[in-house]
Amino acid sequence: MLRRMFKNRDRQPAAESPRGAAAGQAAEPAPPESAQRPAAAVSLDDIHDVSELIEHVVACRGAAREEALQHPLLKQAAALTALEKRSRGKDKALNRHARRLLEQRKSLHQQADAGQARAQELADALRRPPPPVPDHAWRERQHELHRRLTEALDHHLELGNALADFGEAPPSLEALRPDPADLPELDPAAVTGEADDPADVTPETAADAGNAAPGEPFEPLVAAFEALDQAMAAGAPFADVTAERQALTERWLASADRRPPTQAQHQVFEAVSHRFRELADAVERLEALELPALPPQPLDLSDTGAPRRHWDAVSQRRELLGRLEKARRHIAWPEWAPPAAGHAELAQHIDTLHSELEAADRMLREQLTALDGELDELDRAIDAGSLNEARSLLAAARKRHDDLPPTAVRDAGRRLGKAAARLAELKDWQTFATTPKRQSLLEAMQALAASPLPPRDQAERIKELRREWQALGPVTQAADGRLADRFNAEAEKAFEPCRAHFAELAEERKANLQQRQRICDELQRYLAETDWARADMAAAQQIMRAARDEWRRFHPVDRQPGRAVEEQFESLQAQLHARVKAEWDRNLQAKEAIVAEARALLEGDRPVQEKINAAKALQQRWRSVGITPRRPDQQLWQAFRSACDAVFAARDEEKHAEQAAAEALEQRLTAALDDFAGRLDSADSTAVSDAELREFRRQTADIEGLPPGRRRTLEQRRSELAGRYTKLLAEQRQSQARAQLWAVKRWDETVAEAEAAGSVAAPVAADPEADQAVSEDVAAARRRSAGQAVPLEALRRLTVRAELAAGRESPAEDEALRLEVQVERLQAGLSGAGRGEEKPDALADEWCRLGPKDAAAAPLRERFFDALAALD
Repeated sequence: MLRRMFKNRDRQPAAESPRGAAAGQAAEPAPPESAQRPAAAVSLDDIHDVSELIEHVVACRGAAREEALQHPLLKQAAALTALEKRSRGKDKALNRHARRLLEQRKSLHQQADAGQARAQELADALRRPPPPVPDHAWRERQHELHRRLTEALDHHLELGNALADFGEAPPSLEALRPDPADLPELDPAAVTGEADDPADVTPETAADAGNAAPGEPFEPLVAAFEALDQAMAAGAPFADVTAERQALTERWLASADRRPPTQAQHQVFEAVSHRFRELADAVERLEALELPALPPQPLDLSDTGAPRRHWDAVSQRRELLGRLEKARRHIAWPEWAPPAAGHAELAQHIDTLHSELEAADRMLREQLTALDGELDELDRAIDAGSLNEARSLLAAARKRHDDLPPTAVRDAGRRLGKAAARLAELKDWQTFATTPKRQSLLEAMQALAASPLPPRDQAERIKELRREWQALGPVTQAADGRLADRFNAEAEKAFEPCRAHFAELAEERKANLQQRQRICDELQRYLAETDWARADMAAAQQIMRAARDEWRRFHPVDRQPGRAVEEQFESLQAQLHARVKAEWDRNLQAKEAIVAEARALLEGDRPVQEKINAAKALQQRWRSVGITPRRPDQQLWQAFRSACDAVFAARDEEKHAEQAAAEALEQRLTAALDDFAGRLDSADSTAVSDAELREFRRQTADIEGLPPGRRRTLEQRRSELAGRYTKLLAEQRQSQARAQLWAVKRWDETVAEAEAAGSVAAPVAADPEADQAVSEDVAAARRRSAGQAVPLEALRRLTVRAELAAGRESPAEDEALRLEVQVERLQAGLSGAGRGEEKPDALADEWCRLGPKDAAAAPLRERFFDALAALD
């Protein structure tokens, strides 16, 4: 993948040249006053500004730096961020220190946020109302929640102490700390063992822990996910993390199929899954990369044997650094996760290249400074007339110039050329002889003939040398005459490449002229052969414009023959333009008439819908009109559009009225929903009724009158509120059923006591107004008291039936009876004569009709009605 990323590297912007980085940057501002003083002379007690303290730390070394880094100001997030930026690329140790503290602070905040959510979740669970009949399991549960909440709050305090070192503190959670006095007492006789410590739950036993506590299957899974998150942050092997996360996710989803988790539990699951996905994507990108290796040998700029090769190596390393940094950005390794081996190797490569390039830049700046000094000395020697010294300095400057990268010495090269010209002028003035100058011009012409420049530059250079030769004056000596003959011969030889080039240009001008003549012939044939009575004028307009564009493309041409062809072209274009203009005029008149009709339509008193239909018809006519010139067409279009817009404004007013009505209806419905939501928030299952729900639905029945875009959100909210109210009604009915059940139990106990005493007690009715039910209870009590005591075996069998229906365990001594009842139920189901689903009220009625009962039936009564409560 890395190779694919680098295939287009030649199209990347070129890296900034070292010379540009050295010479083009602005001068840095002067450091603060404390930074200008020696670091040892500055006392930490005198520093109260963060920027001044950072400059002091950068300047210090050893023990002084360690002492300065303990300053309280450098523990704040803003100061650490400024320190990291200040030391970036300049001081690795200081930069790593700032980044480490910033990452530590970020991790503490993340842990504090997660701990706060966890503590709030435990506090909410601890405050839930008890069941109607609190049992031992509920009491144990309350004690376990109390212990976990206390541990979470203690851990949150530790995180707060750690964040205090950074001058920060998470919000206090002491208001959530439970009071031990509020805990219910445990029944010592029911305690069978110590509760499991959540800290002892491991990923391997998380599923077993969930099965052991069916009431809360997600708590051990949440702890396991949090442990997995800590393992990822600690750099655990990714294969182990992947396997562990897969196993936990499968158990989580299996538990979610049975019952949904709470919002806080789901947030933990989502957060850990997101962090795992972030890490997995980074690992996948890292494994797909093929990191290019560093050059086999380190960059050694001390060898002066081949300096150009060194700068080529610097350029290669600069390109390689850009590729590696792009690869690191592509990997996007999470900041919270320790780097993997491949990512650490990439960072090491980048740091190595940064160090080598910084050394190369320093050396380049030194060489450029030395070159500027040599050029200054060369200018001084030329100004002083020291010819021999100037020659030596020029040679040395050229040698240094040639050893440096060309992109870094452009300015110095121009200075060097000017100095060389001044030196040559100095030589001419000192010798007062033209023969050496003529000899020099001859040599220059010979060199030009041997190594020609591009044709145009070659011709300009030949002209320049001839001008310099002529400026020397007429030839007066035989030796100069022979030099002149040789100079002219060399000039002819040097002009040969130019002659061929100019011949090619002549052929190009000839071909362009032929193409222009072809355009004229095609235009003339088009004008002659077209039936203008039925011509496509849009095509004619396009041909007129395309011919002009193509004409401009064939340039240049020879002046004299080109002028005649240009006159022919303009004449043909004028004829074609006259045809097109006539069509323009006709179409402009048609559009002017349409504009007049639109204005008259606006001023008329016809109904709005008729105006709109007429305006649409005018728009269709407008589109059917042919070609027109651009500017007049735009002016007419603006007038036509203005008239049509005014016609459509009436329709818009109607739409606005409908929209206002919809908004008013939406506001009224929103107010009704808000009012119902407010009453629902303060209501419980004892204060709800079906009538109130029907009234709410009646008040919001006209929600169908809203547009779909406005209706969707309100319908969702109405459905959600109705669902919540329906849930309260279901809770109310369940509470009433349980109250009726306990009333039946009390009735049975009262009647049993009366039966034991030889009399029938007054029955206990669930509803005092239900006279008929009371009469039936009296009759049932008398029938029971008239008979013999019911056998305990019948009551035990009825109790086992209730426990089987409720899914509750029976005592060990009733296992055989339980198996017998199960077999009976199975046989009855296979024969089609089964009892069907056991109903609590039917079982309770069957129990009450059995009697009389003595005191031995009391334990069975407790078991029986506890099972009915669970079945309900």
